[in-house]
Amino acid sequence: MTVYKSRLTMIGCWFLLGLSQAFANNNASVEFFASNNNNIINMQTAYNRLTGQAQLDLQDKMIDVLQKNHIEQGRFKNILGTYRMSVDQSNTADNTEEFDVSPYQHLSDEQIFSIAKELAVTLKQDSVAVLIPNQSTIGDITVNFTSKKPSIDEVISLLQEGLPPLYNEAFSIHLVNTSSGFDTAKVAKIEWLGRKINLSEIKKAFPLEKIDFRYGDVFLVYQNGQTEQL
Repeated sequence: MTVYKSRLTMIGCWFLLGLSQAFANNNASVEFFASNNNNIINMQTAYNRLTGQAQLDLQDKMIDVLQKNHIEQGRFKNILGTYRMSVDQSNTADNTEEFDVSPYQHLSDEQIFSIAKELAVTLKQDSVAVLIPNQSTIGDITVNFTSKKPSIDEVISLLQEGLPPLYNEAFSIHLVNTSSGFDTAKVAKIEWLGRKINLSEIKKAFPLEKIDFRYGDVFLVYQNGQTEQL
């Protein structure tokens, strides 16, 4: 069995186990958000990377790091993202891989930050975002589009017209599928991380949609190990 085939098998196992176990308490999952984009790109270029070889390479390298650190089965999610770069404060879109750690595996903060640092170095990223569950602070808010599934461009317009600029600087888009093409792709949900996002503002902007939130602390972890709480 080749290494390539072995990794594909591992990916399949993680997806199947993630679905079959049903994650008894999803709110207890640590989440890593990583990309392998190193340029300032627009949303359509990020979509092309998400649906192409770049995303497969991203997942493959993340698996290498996760296996090295003895991380148990979890779930991968392909998402479009946008964020503000720390170097020059420019905004860019990106193809992102979200990995949800199994809630049955306990990781210390030190272990989480160490893995995030290794991911940032391996993927040559400015930083990697992590969400660490807690019981007190809302760190993740998601709008689930139940009334109508908008296009990517429609979602961007909704954000620009209905929310303050802060909400346009960093967010993640979860697609219904990635096979229909950028212009016709539909958005299942949009997600924000960090303590600065206000739940009441989100509810006001999207009164007809289902709003979910998670308690947790969100950090950016840089290549030198420095952490910044969002």
